[in-house]
Amino acid sequence: MMTLEQIEQIAAFDGKGARVLSLCLAIEPAGLVRCAYRVVCEDLVKELEAGLEEAARADFGREVGKVREWLEGQPPRGRGLAVFSCIPGGLWRAEAFAVPIASHVTFDPSPDVAPLLELLDEYERYAVAVVDKEKARLLTVFAGEVEDSELFRDFVFGKTDQGGLSQPDYQRHHETHVHWHLEKVVRRLADLHRRRRFDRLILAGPSEATAELRRLLPATLERRAEERLLDEIIDLAGPAGRPTLGLEPTLAALWSASVRTLAISADLRVTGSECPNCDRLDRGRVVHCPTCGKAMRPVHDLAHRAMARAATQSARVDVLRGRPGIA
Repeated sequence: MMTLEQIEQIAAFDGKGARVLSLCLAIEPAGLVRCAYRVVCEDLVKELEAGLEEAARADFGREVGKVREWLEGQPPRGRGLAVFSCIPGGLWRAEAFAVPIASHVTFDPSPDVAPLLELLDEYERYAVAVVDKEKARLLTVFAGEVEDSELFRDFVFGKTDQGGLSQPDYQRHHETHVHWHLEKVVRRLADLHRRRRFDRLILAGPSEATAELRRLLPATLERRAEERLLDEIIDLAGPAGRPTLGLEPTLAALWSASVRTLAISADLRVTGSECPNCDRLDRGRVVHCPTCGKAMRPVHDLAHRAMARAATQSARVDVLRGRPGIA
């Protein structure tokens, strides 16, 4: 699975005016044999091509041709595929995922990374710690893939006295070394959490070791639920509060690069416009930028563009499901 940093790098790609083909395909395992994903791809391409202006169709055809050639020689793996291509700008990125991704295609001046941000938001990252009193295996699992895996072992005195120390002293040595070993596990988990920010921690192993490990763990791994996040935004919004509510104020905050967390409904679908000169985003079809006066270009999905803009600003993106969007 791609990291947020990798997605941000794609979102920040500058084609110097050249458009980027962004293609996501859901792949059903049963459809791999009969290449059903190609049918889905062709349907998406035809639909988008029909709405393109004549001047863009030749460039679009070249990008699509490169993707078709790649698909013929490289059958996709997993349950989802994302491809980003810009021949003039030298961009080519193809990623397979172990989980489904919504089929989607765009041909815009900027990569459409919103489907990838939705994947990051939809799935929780799990850390698994398999421990006993001298060994530990730590790993993270995200979107059906194992990301990190580490195995280590520490020297621990056995419980049986072999003649040098009294039995009580030997037992204390044994317990001390077990404690040091589990403290090391906690430190490694803390390092792992800094790198991967997992949402859940699963402990496995003998009950005596896992109980002691649980006692040593810091209480820093609570997940903030989507419902609570949205409720906090609504509660704090207002003249004296920091959160911003509504589409237009949120777009203004993105334009001024003052967004730390963008909470957006998964069902929000709005067309809009983007200024290539000052990066302003507006709802609906706007001919000239209200800020700098330059010609604005259409944006087929303003929600996706806002998510991509937030990613380039290293803002957190939360896609909310089951709650109405604030438009």
